[in-house]
Amino acid sequence: MLDLVGLIRILRRRMMLIVVTVVVVMALAGGYAFLTTPVYTASTKILVDPRKKNTVGTEVVPSGLGTTVGENFALVDSQVKLITSDAVLRPVVKELHLATDPEFGAREPSILSSVIASLFGGPASKAGDSPDERALIALSKHVKVERDDQTYVIDIAVTSIDPIMAARIAQAIAHSYLADQSEEKIETTQHVSALMDGQLAALRDRLLKAESQVQQFRAKHNLQEAEGELIDTKQLKVLNDQLASVRADVAQNEIKAKQIKRMLTQGVEPEMIGDAIGSETVARLREQYAIAARREAILSAGLLPSHPQMQQAHSEVERLRQLIHAEVARISQAIDLEYEMSKRRLAEAEAALAASREESNSNDSARIKLRELTRESETTRAVYESFLSRVKEMNEAQGISTPDARIISPAAIPDNPSWPKKKLILALALVFGCGLGGSLALAAEHLDRRIHSGAELRASTGLKSLVSIPTLHAKRGLIAELLGRPAKRASFYDMVVEILEGGPRSEFRTAVVRLLSCLVDFDTGGRPRAIMLTSSEAGEGKSALALSLAVTAASSGMRTLLIDANSADPSLTSVLGEGDSGPALSDRVITDNRLGLSFLSLTAEQLPLTGWSNGNALADELSQIAANYDLTLIDAGLLRVERNAAALITASQAILFLSKASATSQDTAALAAADLLQMANGRRCAAVLTMANGETTR
Repeated sequence: MLDLVGLIRILRRRMMLIVVTVVVVMALAGGYAFLTTPVYTASTKILVDPRKKNTVGTEVVPSGLGTTVGENFALVDSQVKLITSDAVLRPVVKELHLATDPEFGAREPSILSSVIASLFGGPASKAGDSPDERALIALSKHVKVERDDQTYVIDIAVTSIDPIMAARIAQAIAHSYLADQSEEKIETTQHVSALMDGQLAALRDRLLKAESQVQQFRAKHNLQEAEGELIDTKQLKVLNDQLASVRADVAQNEIKAKQIKRMLTQGVEPEMIGDAIGSETVARLREQYAIAARREAILSAGLLPSHPQMQQAHSEVERLRQLIHAEVARISQAIDLEYEMSKRRLAEAEAALAASREESNSNDSARIKLRELTRESETTRAVYESFLSRVKEMNEAQGISTPDARIISPAAIPDNPSWPKKKLILALALVFGCGLGGSLALAAEHLDRRIHSGAELRASTGLKSLVSIPTLHAKRGLIAELLGRPAKRASFYDMVVEILEGGPRSEFRTAVVRLLSCLVDFDTGGRPRAIMLTSSEAGEGKSALALSLAVTAASSGMRTLLIDANSADPSLTSVLGEGDSGPALSDRVITDNRLGLSFLSLTAEQLPLTGWSNGNALADELSQIAANYDLTLIDAGLLRVERNAAALITASQAILFLSKASATSQDTAALAAADLLQMANGRRCAAVLTMANGETTR
C-alpha cells in the first residue's frame, strides 16, 4: 500500500516528467490566454418590485407579484426567461442594428459552427436565415440573465469584444424589458376594456328592458308610487294613524264625561273640583270661591252669623258655588256631545281602513310581482353602474402604466476584459499541470516494472531489505558547477575518501555504516563471519559496496578480508592488485596498509587449473582463511553466471542480494531471489538497494 513517504519518493523520481508536463500545460495555457481575443462583460441590474402599484381602483390588470415569498421567487425566475426571449431581444437587434455588426449577424454561419451548435443543443442559425434572425440567435448566446440568490434583483450580463457595445446592449435589453412590460399591461387593459364595452352595452339593454317592464306593470295594476312608496300602501298607513288618533280622542272624552258626571252626581264641593275639567271659567270661579270662603272664615271668627257682613259673605260663597256647578253641568253636556261625535268619527275611520285593507289585499299578488321586477331592475342597475365605473377607470388608465420593475444599476463600460483571465488561467494551468504531471508520474510508476525502493525490493524478492545505499557522485569543479554539467559516478577512490573523510553528514557513509551494523548483528553460530554479495545483473554495485563495507569495517578496527570472486568483472583485483601464485589460497592474500584490510583475488585467471575442482574443497579453504578475520566480504559476481557460486555460498554465513534502483526488473529480481533461496540451503539472505538516490531508510 502506497504511503505518504512512498508517494513523495515517486514524485521525486518522476520530477522531470512532472516539470515537463507543467511546462507544456503552462505554455499551452499561456498561448491561449495571450492570443485569444479579449471579451468584455457589461451588466445591469433590475429590481422586480413585488409591491402593488395600482394607479386606478381596478384589478383587471394584475399588479405586483405573488402573495408568498416562494411565489414571488417563481415569478421572478419567469421574468429571467422572459428577458432572454425573442420578444425582448428582437427590439434590441433592430435598435442597435446588430444585423450589420460583424460580431453578431454580418456573416453567415459555417457548416462546422452549425454542426457544433446542434451537437451541444444550443441555438444555431441556418444558411437561409435573415440577418436579423442570425443576429438574434447570436445575441442570445452573448446574454446571460440570473437572479441573485434570495432577492428580487435580476442581473443582465452581456459579453462582447467591444466594451462600449457590451454596455449599450445591456442597457438596451433592460429598457426593452421594461417597455415590453408596459406595452403588455396597456394591451391587456385595452383588450379587457373592449370586452367590457360589449358587456356594458348588453347590460344597458337589459337595464332599459327591466325598468320598462316595471313601469308598464305599475300602470297596468295602478301601483303608482309617491315619494318612493306605493300610494295605496301610504294611504293605508295614513288611515291607521287617523284611526289611532280617533280612538285616543274617544277614550279621552269618555273618561272626562264619566269624571264630570260622577262629580255632579256626588255633589262635590268646588274645592274638590280639580284641573281635570280643563276649563278656564271653572278655574276663575274657583279662585273667586276660595277668596270668598276665606273672607267668610275670617269674619266668622269675630262676628255672629246674623251680622249683615257675615250674611253678605255667606251669600257670596253660595252664589259662586252655584255658578261653578252650573258651569260644570254645561261642560258635561259639551263633553257628551264631543264624545258622541268622536265615536262617529271612529266608526267612519274603521270603515275607511277596512275598505283600504280590502283593496290592498286584492293587489298583493300584483305587489309581489312588482317587487320581483323591481329587484331585478335594481340588480341590473347595480351591475351596470359597477361595470360603467370600471370601464371609465380603465379608459382613463390606458395611457398610464407603471411597470413592476426598475433599473437599479445601469450598465457601465467595462475597463478590463472578463475573458481571458490570464492570471486565473495560468494558475489553473499550473494546478492542472501539477495534477496531470503527478498522475502521469503515478501511471508511469505503475507501468514501470523496475525496482525503485526498498519496499518494492522486499515485495519482489521476499527478502528483508536492510538498507538503501544512495548514489555517490564524484565532486565537480567550480566550472562544471557553473555550467550545470551532470555529475559523474564516483570511482573506488572517491568512495574510499567518502568513507574515511565524509563524516556523519555523508548519506553514503551513513548508509554503509548502517549496513555494516546489520551485518555485525548477524548471528553466525560461532562460525567465521563471511558475507557474500551477489546480484542478478551486472553493474548493480557489488564491488563498490563490498569495498565500502571493507574500508568501513577496517577503519572501525575490525580485521577485514575482502575477496574478489567476480570472474565477469574483476574490478577490485585491478584496483587492489594480485597476490603471489602459491599452492594455497592463503598464499595469495595480500595486505593493503593504506586501507588497513586484506585482499584475496579469486578471479578465473588466478584460480589454478587443479586443486579446487571440487567445490567443497574451495569452500573449506575459504572458511579456514575467514576464521582469521572478524569480517570477510565476498564479491561473488552474478548469481546465475559465476561458476563458483555454490562454493562461495557454502563458505558464507549470510548472503546479500543487491539490486540497482530504477534499473533492476522486478521479475528478474524475483527469479534470482528464488534461485538464491534455493541455493542458500537455509543460510540467512537479505536484500540491499543500491544507487537509490538518497533513500537510506530501511
